[in-house]
Amino acid sequence: MININKILLIITISLTALSGQMFQTVPIQKAKIIQQGKDKIYCPNCGMHLGKFYKTNHIHKANQYCSLHCLVENNQGKPPSNVKVVDTNSLKHIDAFKAFYIVGSKKKGTMSLNSKYAFEDKNEAIKFKRKFGGKMMSFEEAFDVAKKDFVQDINMIEKKRTKKVYKIGKKLYLKKCQKDMIDVNKFQKISMLKNHIKTEKLCKNIVQDKQLQAIAVYLWDIKKLGKSLQKADTIKVPKSAKCPVCGMFVAKYPKWAATVSDKGKNYYFDGVKDMMKFIFKTKKEYKNIKVTDYYTTNEIDAIKAYYVTGSTIYGPMGHELIPFSTREKAKSFKDDHSGKKILRYSQIDKKVINEIDK
Repeated sequence: MININKILLIITISLTALSGQMFQTVPIQKAKIIQQGKDKIYCPNCGMHLGKFYKTNHIHKANQYCSLHCLVENNQGKPPSNVKVVDTNSLKHIDAFKAFYIVGSKKKGTMSLNSKYAFEDKNEAIKFKRKFGGKMMSFEEAFDVAKKDFVQDINMIEKKRTKKVYKIGKKLYLKKCQKDMIDVNKFQKISMLKNHIKTEKLCKNIVQDKQLQAIAVYLWDIKKLGKSLQKADTIKVPKSAKCPVCGMFVAKYPKWAATVSDKGKNYYFDGVKDMMKFIFKTKKEYKNIKVTDYYTTNEIDAIKAYYVTGSTIYGPMGHELIPFSTREKAKSFKDDHSGKKILRYSQIDKKVINEIDK
């Protein structure tokens, strides 16, 4: 005899699971993945599952990214050509330059506080906008928004990882994984590391992508890149402090803060680049100069630091000199983010700053 209560329970559980699914998610069998290789189902930039964030996927050359944010990062903020994007309704890959983007709707974004969804049909975009809000834009306009949002989105991602993801990843790694079988330094991309852990079954009973991602992010950021789980000894910036070069409130960008002290007076900057412009302009030899280590966000001595130029990571004022406490950390960052040079403080001159500003 059919147990009606049991059937109703199964239906309720199924509906709950469906309603809890993210808007961006589609079953992997419905997702068209153009990448090759064993790690093809993961974003090459952040390692996230492409099916889980399929409706915001962007395709450029041989890479498929989970979001416009990751496309911006990997292209150093320069709008690329020949980009495809997933149509929110049909799930087809369409020409991004002919698509109608709805930016800032009520639907949650991917790697960004500002959501961005694309449509091939303008009428479908209008319907979506009427229902969920937002603003209609072209690809170029949406790309520009993603570029302007980049710093705040990075801060949001870092905050989430520090508050929750690293702790979960560390706990799972220590409890479930074969630690002697995982060498993070062998991998060039986080997607490769993540796929290796999964296919080789190096972490016992890890079946959820969310758990696997936490482990991969923890290993990549903490073990490979040397970020710290401890509370950072950061530069303390007054809320009212403005950068004397660009006028921005520095406290909004703690990850990029730099400071110069002179005769009891402190000057604060929203990046090393503006700090160096100030030093060149005032023509003084300051001794008490502090910058923020990119990985740990700790305050470090600017004279002893190592700086990476030309990377795909942007500060509040665009391209930056990104500081690290050791050459090893600087080299790892340079290799992972297409950096051009590693410089010491004494090597930074006006020519270097002018090249960064181009």
